[in-house]
Amino acid sequence: DFCAGASPPLPVKPNGHAMPSSPSLFTLSPNATHLVWSYNASSAPHVWPPVSSMQVWVSEAGQACTETCQEHRLVCEPTFFEFLNKKDVFLQLRIACDSAESEMSHLYPALAENVQECYLQKEPLLYSCAGYSTKYRRLCPCRDYRKGQVALCRDCL
Repeated sequence: DFCAGASPPLPVKPNGHAMPSSPSLFTLSPNATHLVWSYNASSAPHVWPPVSSMQVWVSEAGQACTETCQEHRLVCEPTFFEFLNKKDVFLQLRIACDSAESEMSHLYPALAENVQECYLQKEPLLYSCAGYSTKYRRLCPCRDYRKGQVALCRDCL
């Protein structure tokens, strides 16, 4: 239903240094290069496009998420940033963060590679697929699509 309103956001987990006790939203892909949505269709939030089409890739330094997703024959989906703007996602990607901070920048969530500092987005209105910097490797929310119809994911219909 394209006209239905958005579902309520997922509950926010308190900030802490311990591993989460609840199941993660993502699972590491079999080749350990990116994350995929781990929940089954019945437990996934009712959002468009469906989160089951999401894959989380880490960009190279100086590369925008649009380019990173295109390299994997995917498109960047900015509405998915809310699901990966969590410290747990860095851990699942086997990225060790010496520190994690929430700040406002169109480049976040991202990793400052040389110093292993992780940054989360403080202002959701700043989520962007287009930004890049040679200082950061970005967490990129990618999704599949139908050839000739980028608005629809492969299994959406």
